[in-house]
Order: sequence, then C-alpha cells, then structure tokens
Amino acid sequence: MTTRTDPANAARFAARQTAVLEETRKQVDEVRRKALAAHAKILADRNAKVAEVNEALKVTMARVKAQHRLVAANFRQEAINRDVHVTVNRGLESLEELVRFLRKTNVSEKRLLEAIQDPVMSGTYFDRERRASVSGLVQSVQRQLVQQYEFLNVAAHELRTPIMPILANTELLYDKLGSDTKELDTIMRNGLRLQRLAENILSATKIESGTVNYRMARFDLNQLLGQAIKDLEYTFRNRNVRIVFVPETESLTVVGDQDKLGQVVGNILDNALKFTVEGRILVRSRSEGGLAEVRISDEGPGIDPQIYPMLFSKFVARSSKGTGLGLYISKSIIDAHGGTIWATNMEGPGNHGCMFTFVIPLERP
Repeated sequence: MTTRTDPANAARFAARQTAVLEETRKQVDEVRRKALAAHAKILADRNAKVAEVNEALKVTMARVKAQHRLVAANFRQEAINRDVHVTVNRGLESLEELVRFLRKTNVSEKRLLEAIQDPVMSGTYFDRERRASVSGLVQSVQRQLVQQYEFLNVAAHELRTPIMPILANTELLYDKLGSDTKELDTIMRNGLRLQRLAENILSATKIESGTVNYRMARFDLNQLLGQAIKDLEYTFRNRNVRIVFVPETESLTVVGDQDKLGQVVGNILDNALKFTVEGRILVRSRSEGGLAEVRISDEGPGIDPQIYPMLFSKFVARSSKGTGLGLYISKSIIDAHGGTIWATNMEGPGNHGCMFTFVIPLERP
C-alpha cells in the first residue's frame, strides 16, 4: 500500500522547520551578543580598575618621592649636625685640656670659673687670652647643641604628617593588586623606615628633655622578637637575606615596656638589614643567670674601630646613611629597664659582621 504526502501539509511542515531554525538562530545570536557584551563590560571594568589603581599608585609614588626629597634634605642637615657633634667633642676635649693646663699653672678655682663664665678683658695679656679662649669654646658648644636640638624638632615635625597616609594607601593597594608586588614592597619598606626614623627622633627629643614615660607590663620577650621580625618582612623578602630566629629558652617572661623594647629590637634589626647585602641575620634568645639575653648577629662589614668607643652616643652612625639615633635610644631604653647593651665584631676565620647583645632582668618568681 503506498502513502501519499499531501503537498500542502509538507509545505506547512517545511515552513515550521524553517521558523524553528530561524528562531533558534536568533536565540543563539542573542546569547552570543549578551555574552560578548558581558565580556566587554568585564574588560572595561577591569581596565577602569587597573587605571584607578595605577593612578593611585602614581599619586602614592609621587608622595613617597617628595618625602624622600625632604628626608634627603634633612639627612644633609643631619650630616652637618653630625659634623657639629664631632666638633663639639673636639671642643670639649680642647676645653678639658685647657682646664688641665690652667690648673697646672696654679690658677685658683675661683679664677678658673671666672675665666669660663665671665670673659671680661682684664688682667695680664695671658689672662685675657685664657678667658677669651675658654669663653669662645663654651659659646661655640652651646650654639652647636642648640642647632642639634632644633634639627630634631624640625625633622620630627616634617616626618610625622605624611607617614600614616602613605602606609594606609599602600595597604589598600596590596588588597587590590595582591601582596607579590615589588613596587608596593618598596613603598612599604621606605614608609616603615620613615616611621621608624620619626619614632627615633621623637624618642631622642623626649630622652633629652627627660619626659620619657615607661608603661611596664608582663610579657614574653620571645613573642616580641617573633613579631618584630614579622613586621620587617616587607624590607627583606625580595632580597637575598633571611632572618633566622632561634629561641634557646622556650619562654622569656619579663616586666617592661613592650613598645619601647620592640623599638630596640627594630632598631638593631634595621641596622643589620642595612649592612647585610646578602646572607643571614641570626636572632637568638636565652635565659642566663636571671637575665633575658638577646643576641642579633649580621653578616655585614662589622663596626669601624674608630667609632666603636662612641657607638651608643647620639649622632654616631655606622655609615653616612644612618642618623646616629637608633643605638643611642636603644641604650637609653635598655638602661631604663636595668639592663645592658653592647656590640662586638665577629672574629675568627670565615666570620664577618657584628653582634649586638642586650640583657634585661627576667620576671622574678
């Protein structure tokens, strides 16, 4: 039996098939169009976000460069003041020598004090010469000390204001760009260094004026050391330098000002990082005879023997890059905790660099 197809039905079926195909094509085109539009929007949003971040980075870099120029100018002034410090020391040595000479010539104590305090041009020619010399030295020392104090105040005022916005903006950029960014590491490293410099300047000013306040509390010194190393991660993670912490005693409980002792550790570690081009910085801690002992050794060039006797004095630095305040402040803080701090050069075949050690009393049971 043969089935015949109605031509009209066949035509309608073909028309429906064509309509379905056309509708499907339109839907596919619409989906493709929407997908392309969404992709284009994602690209546009990403490009806008990258442009925004780049612009913020440019602004932050401009601020950092401006701050670097300011710090460089202050450092030049600091170098002048360091020369002043050397001149002051020499002037004091000359003054001491002159006083010894005057005493050897049987000058009375009263006449000697008059010569220092009152440069009146009277008496013999020899008397006038002595009085003029002593008076000039004293006045020179006073002027130079005033210059140092003025430098501290100006530098502290100029450095404090821009540091926190720089660090805050850098943290925001880390959130947007990720943590593995060398440019942001550079900004963070220099921002933290500026922050430490400002803290040191303010601390030095308070030490000079006798207005340092210590907030004593009980804490574990090992935890402080670990946190201090973690805080400095930005400064060395892209360098061929590593910090190794070896606590030889599990817990070192002390009573002290945690922030100020953290400043001591930060200053010593910052020095070690500054002078260690590559290699290891070793931090060790232990309990020894009722004292908590911390030793920080680096693999740098060591301490110049010429500055070793004055290493913990104000404005004495191991290089022209330093301000000469960190170790001075560190000694003042350790002294206030009833402790001692000292430094030694590493000796022996294959050894180089130096080691800073400080001890403070452990908490009494």
